[in-house]
Amino acid sequence: MKKTIYILISLLCLSSINNMKAQTLDSLLQLVVKNNPELKALEKEYEAELVKRHQIRRFNNPDIGVGVPISRPETRLGPQVLLVNASHMFPWFGTYKAKEDVVIAMSKVKYDRIANIKLKLFYELKVAYYQLYNLEQRKKIISEYVDIYHSLENISLAKVESGESTIADVLRIQLKLQGFEKDLKIIDNSKNSYIAQINAYTNQDFSTQISPTDSFPEFAPMNFNYENFTDKIKNNHPSITKINKEIEVSKNNQIIHNNMKKPSFSIGVDYSMVDERSDIYPIDNGKDILIPRMKINIPLYNKSHRSVNHEERINQSVLQYKKKDLINQMVSSVIQNKVAYDNAYYEIMFNYQQIKTTEMAYHVLLTKYSSSGKGFTDLLQIQNQLLTFQLNILQGQLESYLTRARIEQVTGE
Repeated sequence: MKKTIYILISLLCLSSINNMKAQTLDSLLQLVVKNNPELKALEKEYEAELVKRHQIRRFNNPDIGVGVPISRPETRLGPQVLLVNASHMFPWFGTYKAKEDVVIAMSKVKYDRIANIKLKLFYELKVAYYQLYNLEQRKKIISEYVDIYHSLENISLAKVESGESTIADVLRIQLKLQGFEKDLKIIDNSKNSYIAQINAYTNQDFSTQISPTDSFPEFAPMNFNYENFTDKIKNNHPSITKINKEIEVSKNNQIIHNNMKKPSFSIGVDYSMVDERSDIYPIDNGKDILIPRMKINIPLYNKSHRSVNHEERINQSVLQYKKKDLINQMVSSVIQNKVAYDNAYYEIMFNYQQIKTTEMAYHVLLTKYSSSGKGFTDLLQIQNQLLTFQLNILQGQLESYLTRARIEQVTGE
């Protein structure tokens, strides 16, 4: 019986371990690229766009006509008994190439949309991962303070027994410990939200438990160069390249409509089957007739094409203004995030200075309380301040990483 229970417990522990995945941020980002359903759907749409280039016909279907004259026209060599004609229309040179370029450029627009969604998903996953890491660090710090407060509780109980303190000091510590217990439960519960987000982005089973394995520096490393960031936005960001592709589509549409204002050509042949004459027998009696022909279609009414070209020129101007406005917004966003990044740094440095000074005061008060039982209120207040400063540092660290993630999204990294 005991052996059976041991086996069951072992299996449960093994199942729990299998559902727990300690994953780095990079490995999760790779899973987003590999598994995310939204990206997969967009990739299939992109493949469908690429297939369209093969659906463009290089040439129109030929025209073939057959006629049987009711009253057979007489020719010198005999009556015509069957008429056949065939022709094929050819557009102006470069028209089909321009149509294919439009389809290719439109498929590139779809590809840039994939890149944009990928940036969004990367940013959202980074936020969830950093938040999860932050919660685990908060849990670690609070757990350390639980041990510290238990030590203070033991000191207070000793002081109560010796008559140097009152039970009120012990109760105040226990109230604080109860608050820590509540905080730890909230942290564990809050982690489930970010784990669910990560599993959704990576298309993993929602029962999979994520445990960050990265060891992040206390401040997110980042080399800030305004010119480099601006160049990255202009040259790399999918939203900007998408507008460039839309301008390219517009220009190719202009080429198509310009070609449609030019003549098109038709090449064909007329064939007439001639029956032999029976009244006389001329040379080549009953010889069939074959007439090659060429036709030019001259487009005299081009008002609609001129209107379309004018519309495309206006559209290109609109897209250029949109691109400029989008670049300005992105550069402004980078600068604003840089301000938040610097503020996080100042906050971290300030709290480190506060901790250094406060720790000296704490040790003085702890010695005083341990020896005389006096100064408990100040000791408890100092301890609470130390915890607040450490949590502020942790929050500043989180803000620095979130800010860097926002900058990376804006610059297309």
